[in-house]
Amino acid sequence: MAKLHRRVPELPYRPLIAGVLTVAIALTSATAAAQDVEALPDDAPEVQRLAALAAQLGDADAGRREAARDAFEALTPDDLPAIRGRIARIRRGRPPQNWAIDVMNRFRRLGRTEDALQPDLVVGAMEELSREHHIPQERERVVAMAEPALLWAALERMDSLEAQRAAFGLIGLDEGLWMPEARNWVRRRGVALTSAAIYARGDGDRHVREWGRHAYDATGADNPGRVIPAMDVDRLPDLLRAYANARIQSAMRVIVSYTGHSRRAVRRAAREAMETYGTNAIWILRTAYRNETGEHPPREWGADRVSRELYAQMDARRMEPVRIALEAGQAARAAGDLDAMRASFDDVLARMPELEEPGPVASGYAELAARAAAAGQAEQADADYRRALRLAPRHADAPTWRAQVELLAAQRAAERGVWDEAAYRRVLEVLPEQEAAVAALAAMELPAEARAAAPSSTRTRWGIAAAILLGLLGLGLLWRPARPARVSIDPFEATLDDTIDEADVTLPDAA
Repeated sequence: MAKLHRRVPELPYRPLIAGVLTVAIALTSATAAAQDVEALPDDAPEVQRLAALAAQLGDADAGRREAARDAFEALTPDDLPAIRGRIARIRRGRPPQNWAIDVMNRFRRLGRTEDALQPDLVVGAMEELSREHHIPQERERVVAMAEPALLWAALERMDSLEAQRAAFGLIGLDEGLWMPEARNWVRRRGVALTSAAIYARGDGDRHVREWGRHAYDATGADNPGRVIPAMDVDRLPDLLRAYANARIQSAMRVIVSYTGHSRRAVRRAAREAMETYGTNAIWILRTAYRNETGEHPPREWGADRVSRELYAQMDARRMEPVRIALEAGQAARAAGDLDAMRASFDDVLARMPELEEPGPVASGYAELAARAAAAGQAEQADADYRRALRLAPRHADAPTWRAQVELLAAQRAAERGVWDEAAYRRVLEVLPEQEAAVAALAAMELPAEARAAAPSSTRTRWGIAAAILLGLLGLGLLWRPARPARVSIDPFEATLDDTIDEADVTLPDAA
């Protein structure tokens, strides 16, 4: 801002303009931070559910208290908007400070662990809630202190940046009373809190900012060149964006090296981070371009043009082995060598699980699936069809692949004695000439009497199977092997030389 102040000497109200710009920048940053934290209103059913669980913690029945605790432990990232809304509500109504200090000390004393510096507040809170409280409003105040402890434990278990930032609302409770727990949080989680620490330094609550400075130093976030390469790859995207959002200049040289990363999430996060730095990154981008191509970019190129050309070069280099393996797989497929095609396509996916144009690879796996199905290898066929669908769910042949997957599932069910007529009919809607589905439906055709006895619209699969078995049993009873006819002769009127007339033959009664 000082540089800008000196560059516009002709403006008559330089101090006023500088102040307005400073405020605008601060408001913009605050707005961006606020948009990252979504909270449901108090009257939302999800928030009301959390309020009811908190009230249940104060129940006289131990089973109901434990059930409430279990419900808090079962909270998931899907509950984060409700948790944020509930935290916003409890911040507006806290016990008197002297009560808060007294209850917190009880929690820490009752929740002592082998590490004297890190008591288990949840254990302490549940133990305190099991005791009798005779002073009016005392139990209500204990519940008000227990709820944040259980929410904090739930957020820590989620172990995501969103959950960590939601916990910021708990750090500032009760005039900094929770700061020791916040420091213990850093001791437990370490570098996993690096991204949260960077965001916390710019938070609107002074206690959160204080914690952010502590966590920033404790996690080594002040040395991007060391902390970024050591970070778990799943946490890297959040960390790169956090450095960029905080405009930490020393991180740019490290972040730009990740703009060509093999993992798409990391690559995108790094490129978004460089875009966030804007024109401040021009010289870092120009240097990266020279290192990538061996040439200096034209001087008239701005940051946007340099970054586009740089990323195009990186993508081309990264895609070269993929292109070679893809071409080898397509050549093997054209030559009819499907095993060689599989090996090449497996190599392609190992190098780049998310293809820009997955159609040829997907159809190759579908061809492998068809071959496996023809050879009676149902499990392999199912796996290959599913892989084809994962790669290209919108491929023109995807409905056929889905029908084949459903057919395989119906055939597996039939082997267990479960005949899924609806599944076979769905297969025929897509593949009218599918012989296996036609044969299966033909096998399920019942005699008219059995079909009338079983409602066609409500038959279960077990009912169909039972009807078929009964029908087959009936046919077995009707059919008997041919036996010699029994002959009845009057011994007084016939001799051995007499010829037996057909009229004298008594046939066996019909069964």
